[in-house]
Amino acid sequence: MVKKLVALGVALALLALLEPAVAGVKFTDEDLKSEESLWRLYERWGARYNVTRHPVDKLRRFAFFKDSARHVHLHATAAGQAPGLNGFADLTNDEFNRYYKCNMLEAGARRTLPVRRRGDGSLPLPISIDWRIKSCGTGPCLSPVKSQGVCGSCWAFTATGAMESHYTIQGAKDNRGLVDLSEQELVDCDTHSIGCKGGEVDYAFDYIIAKQGLASLASYPYTATNGTCQAAGKPRVDLLLRVYETVPANDEFQMLQAVTYGPVGVSIAVGPNNLEFRYYDGGIYSGPCGVANDHAILLVGYESNLYVLKNSYGERWGDDGYMYLKRDHGK
Repeated sequence: MVKKLVALGVALALLALLEPAVAGVKFTDEDLKSEESLWRLYERWGARYNVTRHPVDKLRRFAFFKDSARHVHLHATAAGQAPGLNGFADLTNDEFNRYYKCNMLEAGARRTLPVRRRGDGSLPLPISIDWRIKSCGTGPCLSPVKSQGVCGSCWAFTATGAMESHYTIQGAKDNRGLVDLSEQELVDCDTHSIGCKGGEVDYAFDYIIAKQGLASLASYPYTATNGTCQAAGKPRVDLLLRVYETVPANDEFQMLQAVTYGPVGVSIAVGPNNLEFRYYDGGIYSGPCGVANDHAILLVGYESNLYVLKNSYGERWGDDGYMYLKRDHGK
């Protein structure tokens, strides 16, 4: 599923991953037995994700919710897993694809550089890495999970997520702390991409290099819409990004080598109408994969048998915004 990889190498971590948790609303066969029990499940789901609907719209969406619950139950049972619902369970599939799917552009030919490790380059890879539990100075190394909302800007969130962490990792000795960079600036101002209609992590990094920084999110807030570039005059975080490295496609060793320095932006192939990816609520992903890259996501760790990925769908998706993917999934 992991296809093309973009990395910036900065620091080394030797950490153990946390065991995958399951964050969705769990339910059983009993919840599907009647309209009343399904309605109670819908109410419990709404309370868990703080979803409120107008009464008329709520009745309409209850029908979509029932279909979601039944599909999730069927798939989870077949996979030997406990069924659970994420925060997108009362949307139609068309709505999810229209509002949350990302559009990826193919960047031009890129210079491929080896990902270098400190020392003589002969150090073995750590057994596991998890940047979520690594500290940089007195704070975390990894910025919080964000939501791209109704905008196909996963590429922008992957770029800022990588830069936010690498900036913090580089400045750990000085306790520089996390920064909150503006995805909206990339959506509005990166002329090689087309905002909510699609982009490429490579192009975002090129933009950051040219500007030598990005506005903070507070001074350039995210609107999840295409807008006119307003970067001029905004306070900027000086990122000192001079070059980035592109890991060869499907080269797992170099990808794992890169993530020892910090989070790595990757492109993955989800595929059209992938309900298992849409409904993913935690645990190890067991659904299908696509054949062409159509989503950008941040690799933040690995274990002997899985990757840990940070998505940009907010905490209502997956394990509070994270995904666990078998390293041999789709092979």
